[in-house]
Amino acid sequence: MKEIKAYVRPERAGAVIQALEDVGINGMTVIDVTALAEWADPRRTRFSLTHAKRYSRTVKLELICPAGRVNTITEAIRVAGHTGNPGDGKIFIADIDDAISIRTGERGQAAI
Repeated sequence: MKEIKAYVRPERAGAVIQALEDVGINGMTVIDVTALAEWADPRRTRFSLTHAKRYSRTVKLELICPAGRVNTITEAIRVAGHTGNPGDGKIFIADIDDAISIRTGERGQAAI
């Protein structure tokens, strides 16, 4: 199993979610976040006196999937989130050792 975390522009989030649904993803976490990063869109960033870094509003998508679906899912995110401008976002992929359903006690892929 893999975990995919994607950071996308707020105005592209709807298109990215639709693209994920189109490739069969029916569950994900969607979070409004503030990104502190060099890859933030320079036209939409502000300077924080507290952190002395640029920050930008972004949307974080998190989902767990079988390893064999990673390329299809990440390409759907990349294409739907792309504008060609700085600050389009990033996709991160990590291994998941196990998953457990609190309700049923199922483990692994069955828990998702």
